[in-house]
Amino acid sequence: MIDLHTHSTASDGSLTPTELARAGKAAGLTVMALTDHDCAKGLDEFLSETEQIGIRGVPGIELSAEVPSGQLHLVGLGFNHQDPRLRAAFEQMLGGRDARNHAMLAAFQENGIDLTYEEVAQYAGDELVSRVHFAQALIRRGLVKDLAEAFERYLGKGALCYRDRFRYSPAECVKLIREAGGIVIMAHPLSLEKDLSALEPRIAELRNAGICGMECFYSAYDTETTVALLRIAKRLNLTPSVGSDFHGTPKPTVFLGKLPVSTEIKDGLFRLLNATHAFSNRPLY
Repeated sequence: MIDLHTHSTASDGSLTPTELARAGKAAGLTVMALTDHDCAKGLDEFLSETEQIGIRGVPGIELSAEVPSGQLHLVGLGFNHQDPRLRAAFEQMLGGRDARNHAMLAAFQENGIDLTYEEVAQYAGDELVSRVHFAQALIRRGLVKDLAEAFERYLGKGALCYRDRFRYSPAECVKLIREAGGIVIMAHPLSLEKDLSALEPRIAELRNAGICGMECFYSAYDTETTVALLRIAKRLNLTPSVGSDFHGTPKPTVFLGKLPVSTEIKDGLFRLLNATHAFSNRPLY
């Protein structure tokens, strides 16, 4: 089994990169990517552990791209995570996140909720502070019951305390990853547009910008949605991908190893990954 979309404590997951690799092994994964938000901080630890325990680790990242409507997340895979230009771009994105976090704190203050940075940051440890950590602080205070309510009322795009941040355009995200030897997959497509007839032309634009695949197998998608996305992928000549979007505690109903796919799907993904920097000297199966 494979999973090309997971998160660790380097962004907003609850398992360290080492713990995540071991959890993937226990779940029966043979190929697994760590795709933390806008950063590669956990990759060295993750790749070292996957090597030790005998599964193939894939260097990855999940980038938020600037779009006029909806939310677009792009998963970069197989790139050279030591590339200095890429690291500089990641630092710029993290700076944008930090500025947004303080703007959101100000918004909470303006709306009578005396949330502090220290209160939110305790859920992030020493790593990136994200909206999930804001949600955890709100849950602990009893202001919301769960992650979904926190995003609906306060943290989601257009919600009361949401504030935007710096993002690269989709084409810029693709260029960054490809120039570092990687490939780019569209994550959870329905976040961009829920109407499938309107979604397909938007995915076609992304294909023209250089993405080579899209997540059709995703933890939140039922069989009907998966089949519809597979049809879109076939029409657009995009490789179907599989990703749980595992976070651990923040998403308690999402598990590793629960998205088995056919040999045909795996072979298509392996062909893409074998052409990347990470697997140029030691291909996948």
